[in-house]
Amino acid sequence: MKWMSFLVTVPMLAGCAGFQRSANSGYGSDGVQYSDSRDRSSSRDKAVRQTAYELGKDPSSLSESDLEDIRNRQKVRELERSLSSKKEKEQYSKVLPWLKNDEEKISFLSIPSLEGRQQWMNSHKIWDRSQAPQAEMKDLIETQDIAIGMPQEYVKRSWGEPASVEVSGNPIYKNERWKYQRFSSSPEGYRKETRFVYFEGGRVVGWETE
Repeated sequence: MKWMSFLVTVPMLAGCAGFQRSANSGYGSDGVQYSDSRDRSSSRDKAVRQTAYELGKDPSSLSESDLEDIRNRQKVRELERSLSSKKEKEQYSKVLPWLKNDEEKISFLSIPSLEGRQQWMNSHKIWDRSQAPQAEMKDLIETQDIAIGMPQEYVKRSWGEPASVEVSGNPIYKNERWKYQRFSSSPEGYRKETRFVYFEGGRVVGWETE
């Protein structure tokens, strides 16, 4: 397999908090209200730009479809932050790599109970996805290859356990960098090769070779 460098930015999860004055603070003049409104608008624009970059989109030319994707991703982030108990976070972390897209994440996270989310997983046969890879993924595993969108479990089946794992942000979100080291043949003989695989939400978003 021919390897090429692939530059990927694994997004850090970030949040913004706006400063708001109380209506009884004595600073409720028309000018201040306008400033606060403008600040909120600026904050929203910044959040849209950040999410666009996270999704690999150009913030200066967003289509309606792009904006819908951005709204979905922002909704996912909002719902993720609402997870409060350890059991909720563990459940989400386990299922995250097997959720196909943000729409599935929203459907799962919008259910208000652990039991309800478990029923959702059962009805959607989520765990069957880990046991029965799609034909494309199965072929990659058999040829010891990887691809964008590949879940972590499939990468392990293809390349084995990583030499080391680095985590970006909260571990439950599975934004990670896996390091592999192996020997590969070259005209000068065998040489040690280091490969890094980047994951977002437990799925491959890129890789590079040193």
